[in-house]
Order: sequence, then structure tokens, then C-alpha cells
Amino acid sequence: MHEARTVSPAATTGHEVPRATHRWNFWVCGAEAALYMTGSRIMGPMTIIPFLFKEIGLDDAWLGLFTLSFVIMALGNPLGTALAGGRRRKLPYCVKVGVLQRLPFVMVPLGATFFFHGPQTLLTLLVLAWVTSNFFTGMTQPVFQVVATNGIRESWWARMMSLRSILAAVGGLGASGLVWWVNARCTPPHNYIVLGWSGVVLLFLSLCVASRIREVPMEREWPHGLEHVQRTLVHMLAILREDQRVRWLILGRVFRSCGFLLGTYMTTVFIDRYGLTDDQMWLPILIITVAQIVAYTISGWFVDHVGAKPGLVVSSLCVAANSALIMQADSLAAFVVVFSLGILSGSLLMSAWPTLVLKLAPIEQRPAYSSAIFLSSAPGGASVMVLGMLLVRWTGFDLVFYISGLGGLAAAVIFLFKIPHIRYAPRG
Repeated sequence: MHEARTVSPAATTGHEVPRATHRWNFWVCGAEAALYMTGSRIMGPMTIIPFLFKEIGLDDAWLGLFTLSFVIMALGNPLGTALAGGRRRKLPYCVKVGVLQRLPFVMVPLGATFFFHGPQTLLTLLVLAWVTSNFFTGMTQPVFQVVATNGIRESWWARMMSLRSILAAVGGLGASGLVWWVNARCTPPHNYIVLGWSGVVLLFLSLCVASRIREVPMEREWPHGLEHVQRTLVHMLAILREDQRVRWLILGRVFRSCGFLLGTYMTTVFIDRYGLTDDQMWLPILIITVAQIVAYTISGWFVDHVGAKPGLVVSSLCVAANSALIMQADSLAAFVVVFSLGILSGSLLMSAWPTLVLKLAPIEQRPAYSSAIFLSSAPGGASVMVLGMLLVRWTGFDLVFYISGLGGLAAAVIFLFKIPHIRYAPRG
């Protein structure tokens, strides 16, 4: 069970997805993510929120609170796995929980409307919105991954995950234009209100698109419902105990999470060193957008053709290199390289990580494997983010970037020497 196996593609394709269904789902999944990521980017910690913090006088270190929301996401994983459990058709469940997942983002424009001059209250509302939304995201994430990959041929999994971000990056060009247009015509807080509502509309449009997926049902049924949460947790514990590969993967993920420090504070450092103003808010969005189009195109091809394990190794090495580079960056050209390398490392992680987890697990246990790995790695990742947030407040950014660099190197070593190179998912 713990050794990598060389098997033929014919033995592991799982569902023989019809070509028409494969193509439809490939593009629908991409369009859904494009709308969602564009909406969340307009309101997110890498774009308008750093400027909002600057406008109302909040310390940049508090941006770390937004990345801690992934811990709450992890707590939602086992609940969602249990509730979706034996449902052969899981898409209706994903759509219902998706409504709850998007509603908290309404707090962004409402908070800017009523509490713009109350920084503490506004910060509390923004963090609450991200935390609440991420809990519901955790309830759908492992389930929706199964819905998407069941309806798309395995040889295209990574490209499907990359397409989602490529189309989101294209949508980001529109987001850049919207940010520029709104800021040219509106003053704070009205610009944040308009951008916030625009993001909310895009999030709900993405849910409408997701509902159009042609779902391929699961082959095997497992019990589902609240009464089976305990059984799900026991099953997840058994996975951790019995599969050594999973334990090494969790350790690698914890070290790789140090790279989130770089992503969290990258835009803030750019704003400070380059002296960006509110009406230049479109610039980091544009740089991120262009870098994403290129990086995710490369990453999807690389993971599908070379493998998920090499993708994780290269991603971790990019984090280490970029951590050193950002400490020396003091010009627009240097930050273009920083953003490009940072986006490349993130795109490889986003394509390779779920692909490897799905190929690691038996087909009927994919949600449980995904939940077990994500939940177990969350405490370590949260500890890194808390430490980083405190260090930013006490010492500045350089020490945080040293930590992200060392974490990237440690993750690269673990992924290289302790994780098997799995080309095809087991049939079950």
C-alpha cells in the first residue's frame, strides 16, 4: 500500500468519460473558477485590502489574519466529507453549500459603507467574512474536487486546474481595468464599496456556472449525514496511521506553507518600496494577471506531462529563490520578476498538489484522503503564519522572507526524496 506502483493507464482511468462530457466540464470548470477568482481577487488581501489598510491606518502585519482562514477551511473538510459521503451525485450539495460560502463576502462592501472610519470594526468584519466563507469552502473543497475530476479525463487533471487560474487571470485584466476606472471616478470609501459589490456579483455568477457541470456519479456509495462525522474522522485517522506517504506529504506541505508568507506580504512590500498610491492600485493586479496567464499555462502542461512530484519540487525551489530575491528588489523591474517567480511557484503548487493527492488515493476514498491531509497540515501552516505576523510587527519583513526561503528548501528535499512519483491514479 505504501510503495509507488507502476501501472498502465488503462488500469487506472477510473471513469471512461465521454469526449463531449470531458470537453464541456473542462471549460465549465474553468469558467466557474475564472468568475470566482476574479471576484475574490478584486476584494482580496493581495489587491484592494492592502490599500484599504493603508487608507484607514491599519498595520500591514494584520494581513496575516486572512491567510489563517485556511485553518478554518480545514475544519470544514471532515464535515463536508461526511455530509456528501454516499451521495452518488454530489454537485447539488456543492451548489447549496456554495451559496453559504459566498454570502459572507457581502461584509466587504457593507463594512466599507458603514465602518470605513472605524478601523477595528472594519478589520473584524473583513476577517470574519474570510473565516466564515473559508469554513464553507472547506465543506465543499474535497467534494467539488471529486465532482470536477470524475467528469474530466485523468490525463487532463492538471491542465483543468491550471485552466481555472488562466481564465481567472484573463478575468484579472478586466479586474485591473475596473479597479483603475473606479478609482479614477470614486474617492474612498466609495471606490471600495463599488469594487466590493462587483466582486460579490461575480462570485454568485460563478456558482450559476458551476451548476452546469455534467456530473459523472461516483461508482461506490458510502454512508453520509451528520451521524457519520465520527466515522469519517476515524477513517481519516486510519489513513494517517496506515499510509506513510501521507505523513511525509503533510510534513512537506507544512514546510511549503512558509511560502504563503511571501505571497501574503509581497504586494505590501511592493507598495512600500515603490511608493504606490491608490490610483495606481491596478498595477500589482496587472502584473499578477499577466504572470498568472504564463505561469499556469506552463504549470498545467508540466504537471500533466512530467508529473505532480516534480511540480512540487520546482515550486518549493522557486519559493526559496524568490525569498532571497525580494529582499534585494527595489525597482519596478525587480518586482516584476518577484511577482512572476512567486506566481510560478504558486501555480505549480495549485496544479501539482491536488493532482498528487487524487492520484495517491483509491477512487472511493479521495474526499477522505484530501480532508485528512489538509486538516492535518493546517495546524503547522497556521503556526507559521502566526509567527510570521508577529515577526512583521516586531522586526519587519526580512526575517519572514528568511523563514519562507528555508521552508521552501526543506519542502523541496521532502518532496524529492520522500514522496513517490505516481503517474496514474489507482483504480481502487
